[in-house]
Amino acid sequence: MQRGLSPSVAWIATPRNAVAFLAVILAALAAGLRPDAFFAGDPGIKLIAARTALEHPAHPLDLPLPTIAGAAAPHVEPFFSVHGSHAHAVTSPIFPLVSAPVLGLLGLRGLYVLPALGFIVAVVGIARLANLLDPRRSALTAGIVAAVATPFAFYGLEFWEHMPAVACGAVGLTLWLRGRGLGAGVLLGGAVLLRPEAAWFTAAIAAASPWLPYRPTWRPAGRAVAGLALVLAPYAIYVIGHFGTLIPPHLAANSGAATGAWLGTRQHLAAMWLGLGSSSVWTVAPCVIGALASVALPSARQGRRALWVVAAVTFTLTFLTAPNDGGSQWGPRYLLFVYVPLSILAADLVDQLPSTRVGVTVLVVMLVGCVWIDRRGYRELKSAKASYGRLVDFIAEKTVESNTIVTDVWWLDQVATAALDRHQVLFTPDAATAASVVARLSDATVPVVHVIRSLEESSDSTSWSAGTCYFEERRDTTSVRRLVSIQLRHRCGFATAR
Repeated sequence: MQRGLSPSVAWIATPRNAVAFLAVILAALAAGLRPDAFFAGDPGIKLIAARTALEHPAHPLDLPLPTIAGAAAPHVEPFFSVHGSHAHAVTSPIFPLVSAPVLGLLGLRGLYVLPALGFIVAVVGIARLANLLDPRRSALTAGIVAAVATPFAFYGLEFWEHMPAVACGAVGLTLWLRGRGLGAGVLLGGAVLLRPEAAWFTAAIAAASPWLPYRPTWRPAGRAVAGLALVLAPYAIYVIGHFGTLIPPHLAANSGAATGAWLGTRQHLAAMWLGLGSSSVWTVAPCVIGALASVALPSARQGRRALWVVAAVTFTLTFLTAPNDGGSQWGPRYLLFVYVPLSILAADLVDQLPSTRVGVTVLVVMLVGCVWIDRRGYRELKSAKASYGRLVDFIAEKTVESNTIVTDVWWLDQVATAALDRHQVLFTPDAATAASVVARLSDATVPVVHVIRSLEESSDSTSWSAGTCYFEERRDTTSVRRLVSIQLRHRCGFATAR
């Protein structure tokens, strides 16, 4: 769809200015979000891991266990696995590791630098990829579709590794098209380290290579394999040496979930991802609809078959192996790599719209619809961050007198991580364990302990202090997840303080 551009629009449409404009918009959106609260628990786990990498650079992947009287206590919530005298987060460890320097330099706002860069690089990579597949394609159109017709912006505003991984994948595919096998392998390997489903995107690229305009020979293919090995081998060696197995904790945990009730999980994924609910691809990714609609229109653009193969193989393998639906998310977050080829296919539809009043009207309606969906996602992200931000404030205010928290709320250290940098959290899954932990703290004469429970999820709101030297000094509640903070003071410590 060729159209004349006004001078102001033409100025913005230049590659450098378009990237700058995109960065300004993203920065303005980020400024309206709380940096110390997250949309889901995963980013909180990654913040814990990033802080550990800063504080213990000699062993950046080993998370210290909480202690009682100087002795390690293996009381951690389910998203951490105990390994000897330390623990590991049951998430990919690479993203927190590379985020740690930015966190140290810029504080909590620094957490969002890599996701934002990932969003911008992914959009630019998709635009470049579209043009490489066929010079007649509009890189600007493909870039706009990738920016507004996918959930990319949402994930570019949260402390998650998804957008850096997608950026590595998109640029890796671009390098593969240009015959730079080693660089492609390195970037695709980086994507796999960040997100396991990137392995399926890499496999899909190999499957689609016979239909690419650039037909790779054995030499660049060998270089790509070398690039993959160059990135993946060091981590594999670490995993084998540290854990005695080739499967790291985060993959072991997810693979275990995937093997149970496999067929039932696939049925659930089909309903969640392909149904008409709020978490389906249809409600968050208009590029899917645009790509499917482009099939009905004639197109002479090259590379369309290859793009469909990449999309189909990536989706199928991800669908068949996903351990769950992804939890709290904006759409199916495991499918973000599928939107790389679908964005270009949807852009082909846009370019085929006639330069008539009807065509322009359809284009405007499509653009407004995409922006409205993005606005809905941003409002949901902002609302969740504001809500959990109140919980962060509650924990920070009510636990100021003690650095020891005992809780049966498994997600507490995830959503309130920003307020817990000087605290240790002892997770106790049942009353007997909780009473034992509080008793040990009492024997160690810890002056003040905070017990955090939830009226929604806990069986009751007792403090587990019966039979110890602790007495309940204060009790506070918050409407956010109906948390209860119980301050226990040791009688000996209390008498000394007076």
